[in-house]
Amino acid sequence: MNALKSQVVADAVEEIIKQAENRLPVDVIKALVGARDTETDKTATSQLDAILENISIADDRSIPMCQDTGILVFFVEIGRDARIGFDLDGAIYQGVKQATNSVPLRPNAVEPLTRLNSGDNTGDGLPDINYSFKDGKAITITVAPKGAGSENMSAFRMLKPSQVGSVKDFVVETVQNAGGMPCPPIIVGVGIGGSFDKSARLAKRSLLRNLGDMDEYELDILQAINSLGIGPMGLGGRTTALAVHVEKAHCHTASLPVSVNIQCWANRHASVTLDAGYDLTHLSEQYKTRHHPIEQHITKHHLTEQHKTRHHPAEQHITKHHLIEQHKTRHHPIEQHKTKHHLTEQHKTRHHLAEKHMTGQDVPHHLTTPLTRDDIMELQAGDIVYLSGTIYTARDEAHLRILELTNEGKPLPFDLEGAALYHCGPLMQKDKGGWRTVAAGPTTSARMTDMTPQVLDNYNVRAIIGKGGMKNIAPVLEERCVYLAYTGGCAALAVDMIKDVRDVH
Repeated sequence: MNALKSQVVADAVEEIIKQAENRLPVDVIKALVGARDTETDKTATSQLDAILENISIADDRSIPMCQDTGILVFFVEIGRDARIGFDLDGAIYQGVKQATNSVPLRPNAVEPLTRLNSGDNTGDGLPDINYSFKDGKAITITVAPKGAGSENMSAFRMLKPSQVGSVKDFVVETVQNAGGMPCPPIIVGVGIGGSFDKSARLAKRSLLRNLGDMDEYELDILQAINSLGIGPMGLGGRTTALAVHVEKAHCHTASLPVSVNIQCWANRHASVTLDAGYDLTHLSEQYKTRHHPIEQHITKHHLTEQHKTRHHPAEQHITKHHLIEQHKTRHHPIEQHKTKHHLTEQHKTRHHLAEKHMTGQDVPHHLTTPLTRDDIMELQAGDIVYLSGTIYTARDEAHLRILELTNEGKPLPFDLEGAALYHCGPLMQKDKGGWRTVAAGPTTSARMTDMTPQVLDNYNVRAIIGKGGMKNIAPVLEERCVYLAYTGGCAALAVDMIKDVRDVH
């Protein structure tokens, strides 16, 4: 019997990372389509439409669906008869490094205190590799990229043994506190029992289950969460969570640990099974067997008479949800795709995001940077804004750097007069002496809340774009800046709107 080779494992890891970043499992797509089919709120409908289109673009072009390609969590099941004559950890690390360049992945791994970035998504303890054992000689490797927007909203509580009835309340409270920040509709993983760390591992592993697999206890929690009315992206609606999965372990008689691990709508994961003599060319077919093409799924679940009747008019709805031939035409060739996805009158008419699927004014606002105070004073909550011109992406580190230069009396390398700041850490690549954007979805705006007042005191920034909202920021923005929400996780869709990258600092 031949033993596995280290490079075979590394190459397989690279491939499943690519699959996980670019294509969602079919059960997740089904759940999102189901949420769209039952939604009655126009704002929520538009968010789910954007999510489904983003999934389709990412799958069609084999690009990451979200710019936060996450930290990489692995679950490795090792056959007791498997022959491993090499460093398995090292092979997985090598696969992560390869994927960082080939997918590509945004470098997300930093030393926790110095914040120095390793540049290749590896480091002390990362990727996170969890081992277990099974019968046979095969090795199954599952990767689950985990973005920070949802991970940061997770919570742990050590309840008293007498508080068993409070577990549900704690889960619902965690989701309520998270609001729109983790890019709902979310998947909620719950770990009950074990120890402090065991409960967290149970919660994370539960996210790998099929979303339709829920018992009465889980469905009861799901119903309570969806009754909150948070809805997609926190803008209201019927579906705040797609599923609740609970995993349990026996615990100490004097304790009741409970962990809640929140996952965004992009519940990304992919697996591969390796055996002696394994040929990597089988991987793609193996994966396709488990993950059906999105075009088939969306066509099957969207183009029913019942669905058309529910969402008037039928012709507009069908256009938005990608009839296969229309989908192929729109995405090929690339020039046609770009033309149809730029901010043109055709785009606005075809997608009907303003007139048909959002609250607020019947007529959307079309603004171009630099913005004036008069531009933003016309806007009301719920209005649709089509924004053209130069937009600056800036998240935590960029805000800190802007304030550092400001406090030192040094000029910025760009002009923020009338500017729009987009809370985004885009995934960028060098391209023929310039730059191209691989993915550019919004990051959680709440992380910039404390720095925003000083930025606005020094610069006439007129628009902030992000996701999840910013608590207690209204008095700071009043009469000088507006907050614009863009659908979280829709990083592939955003790329279609970018005509040129002027510079990267």
